[in-house]
Amino acid sequence: MTATKAAPSTPKEWEEYVNGFDTPEKFATAFSSGDFQASLKAYTEAQNATMSDLKAVAAEQAQLAVHDMLKRNGQETGSAQNRLDLVAKAREKASITKALYNKKAPGAGLDDMFEDVGEFVQCALSRPDRRPADMVEKFQTLINYSEKVPSEGGVLVPEEFRSDILSVALEAAVVRPRATVVPMNTGRLKYPAIDMTTEVGEVYGGIVFYDLDEGETIPDTSAAFAALELVAHKLAGAAVVPNELMKDASALTTWLMTNLPKGIAHAEDVRFLKGNGVKKPLGALHGSNPALITVDKESGQSANTITWNNVLAMFARMLPESFGSSVWVITPDAIPEIFTMAVPVGTGGSAVMIGDGTNSASQSLPQTLLGRPIMWSRKAPAVLGTKGDISLVDFSQYLIGDTQDVRVDTSEHAQFLSDKTVFRVIERIDGQPQLLSALTPENGGPTLSSFVQLATRS
Repeated sequence: MTATKAAPSTPKEWEEYVNGFDTPEKFATAFSSGDFQASLKAYTEAQNATMSDLKAVAAEQAQLAVHDMLKRNGQETGSAQNRLDLVAKAREKASITKALYNKKAPGAGLDDMFEDVGEFVQCALSRPDRRPADMVEKFQTLINYSEKVPSEGGVLVPEEFRSDILSVALEAAVVRPRATVVPMNTGRLKYPAIDMTTEVGEVYGGIVFYDLDEGETIPDTSAAFAALELVAHKLAGAAVVPNELMKDASALTTWLMTNLPKGIAHAEDVRFLKGNGVKKPLGALHGSNPALITVDKESGQSANTITWNNVLAMFARMLPESFGSSVWVITPDAIPEIFTMAVPVGTGGSAVMIGDGTNSASQSLPQTLLGRPIMWSRKAPAVLGTKGDISLVDFSQYLIGDTQDVRVDTSEHAQFLSDKTVFRVIERIDGQPQLLSALTPENGGPTLSSFVQLATRS
């Protein structure tokens, strides 16, 4: 009788297992037989069972071991190189997911109940008569737990899936990955802010410094502090899903992780960029932003143009503290203006955007302007020539309030005759600029801010 070797369940056992592949042939045999995949799954599951709050780290360790093993056996070309690329992407995604994961979020108590987000949705949203028998108890747990966290109906999404969905959404988002995100335990949150409009004679909201002789009394001063009130507004999205898709957990997972993150990123960006603050966030580039600076056009400037002097004038109104974290948000229809922009030199000039090769038209899109990244976005507040077509923003000065409470729900009645289900997702968020106004610098020069736009050219 041949003894069966136990699957690795600790880091040491996993290291011993991987070190056993001292030739490419041994690894190829284990991989083709499925032994490697089964061992990797067993190791990951064992680590998750004992360290659920560090499962992203455990997965990363396993992936690093695979990377080292492939490299040691010369498997770095062809399909093996593709696998290395996938490992690198998985490591990056695991790192983002870990950063977004909050063990104190409302849905954290539901982690590890489901294999994937598709199984969760299948359990939570399928009709009772179509719900698998093994899901009945899990469904009741979902209902009981969701009721512990008051909201307006729906089933609470486990935190592991919420953070995973958001990690995908960040890849397409403009604002959230660069903003200051504050978790909200309630529907309202007071967040401290400094009411600072000038540095002339004072700094940081009313603190005045004096030059005194020894023994002199410091005059009374009073710093002016303020509070931003974040109010969690409901953001709801809906989609019609064929009932056949609801029955297939794998296909449902693919559909959800492809479409839901993109939808959330787009909806959030629209509100964080240009929301009017009425039952929604106040956008960083909306005219009601009290700190937004609008830079005038040049004298005699033609309509629908962006000049090098416009760019310099905008950069000159950015707070120096924001130089290193600011980005350009530019509408795509302004690309011809950006590419053909020239630095005026006497009666001639030279192009700003010059490619690395002799044929500049063949080069990839430039991603920086004055050293700051360009975000080409169709969610920019305006088209070419209108205020909002080009903006310079430091989104770290934009505050996002997030309850981290995401709910899902369905209704089969609205699309009953077409054998479809209406899928709904709800989250609660708010957003506001942290600066209460533009700042007059100590030297009395033009006001500065972290939010700068170019005026309409017409």
